[in-house]
Amino acid sequence: RTLSFAIADGATPSNEGRGYVLRRVLRRAVRYGQQTLGAEPGFFAKLIPVVVSTFGEAYPELVANEAKIVSVIEEEERAFSSMLGRGVKYLEAVVEEKLKQAGSKAGSK
Repeated sequence: RTLSFAIADGATPSNEGRGYVLRRVLRRAVRYGQQTLGAEPGFFAKLIPVVVSTFGEAYPELVANEAKIVSVIEEEERAFSSMLGRGVKYLEAVVEEKLKQAGSKAGSK
């Protein structure tokens, strides 16, 4: 909801100011959805039509900007999902290596 209203008002996720806040909100929601809820990448943008249908009558700027909102969120979600996937693989590799190192040190005593 927050992202839909902010993007309809002209804000976009970025690395500065309110855009940074929007990017953090989106990334936290995407990570939670994918890692905790098991949602597929791209799920977040599919929620926008629900927000628009729920609030569009009272906030016509949502209806007018629905395509832009979906586009911005799809792009951000796609970029973050890719980065998240790479980061998780890297973390898993580091953890596995550290566990192997710890196991070999424990076995050598």
